[in-house]
Amino acid sequence: MEPFFQPRSEVENRGPLLLIINGTITGIAAIIVGLRVVSRVFIVKMMGVDDWIMVAAMIFAILNVVVAGLGVTYGTGKHKWDLNKVDVLPAAKIRYVTHIIYTLISGLIKVSICLLYLRVFPNIRIICLATITFVTAMSVAIILATIFQCSPIDAVYNEQKYKHYTCFASIPFWYATAALSLATDIWILLLPLKTVLGLHLRTRKRFVIASLLSLGSFACIASVVRMVYIVKLYQSSDPSWDTFGISIWSGIELAIAIIAASIPATKPLMNKLFPKLVSSSTGESHSASHRVYPSGSRSQSTPRRYRRDSIPLSLFTRREGSDTGDDESTKAIAHTNNP
Repeated sequence: MEPFFQPRSEVENRGPLLLIINGTITGIAAIIVGLRVVSRVFIVKMMGVDDWIMVAAMIFAILNVVVAGLGVTYGTGKHKWDLNKVDVLPAAKIRYVTHIIYTLISGLIKVSICLLYLRVFPNIRIICLATITFVTAMSVAIILATIFQCSPIDAVYNEQKYKHYTCFASIPFWYATAALSLATDIWILLLPLKTVLGLHLRTRKRFVIASLLSLGSFACIASVVRMVYIVKLYQSSDPSWDTFGISIWSGIELAIAIIAASIPATKPLMNKLFPKLVSSSTGESHSASHRVYPSGSRSQSTPRRYRRDSIPLSLFTRREGSDTGDDESTKAIAHTNNP
């Protein structure tokens, strides 16, 4: 192994680029989540469970970038022959930890989206609850399998420590977990599609919804690309260099999923900041928006009734506390699917 650690005059290092890309896309996601929190706390004045879970996902996503930065200091993004010998083990440990963090973030995002669906689309409540149960069980199972994939546990990142150790086949495992993750991504993306297609929305609203679905689709594409890099990493003889691809696409996938899931919840804030821009093409006044998002306690105003062809996009961020489907907005959506 000694020849791999000989000093060279020119060292290829993709670590800084990794931090720039992941830091930028995660920073954008953090801004969107921040706007979501401002919208829910100061405009709607109610944080839902889905909001708190997305905040938790964002915190772990930031932690993931920090851990990736620590990995760069230990040689992530360099060829193994350019690493200091003492950095090989810490770099391997960090790769191990990032797999666990990724699974946790991905699970939190999916649960948050399903909880949002529960508030907005009561007609798919049972399916959403079943999906939440499956995603939670799947995430816990993958995390435990990742932690205990080798016996002894630390053989996964320090195999030279033991003469005898056992690990299950890593490539089939990561293929299976990546395929499951992608399948659940697509399933969750398509869950409300039938309901949304049943709404006769104006062109602008259709464009907004199509854009959000496109963002979700791109997250699915990023998941596919990540799957390719996972296999490449576990077949690699130069893991510190080949970690670059999986780190980049994992960061892109998670950040885009967070952005796509959080943009709808920022609409009350956008209504407040840009009332003319938001309402000009929809025919909804700024005051009407406030009736949908009352400040403080429950609104005592006369309930609004929406026609089948005019259901506002603001339903995507309606107030918490109406999971029973009693509020007019939820009834409007439910009625569209049950004429």
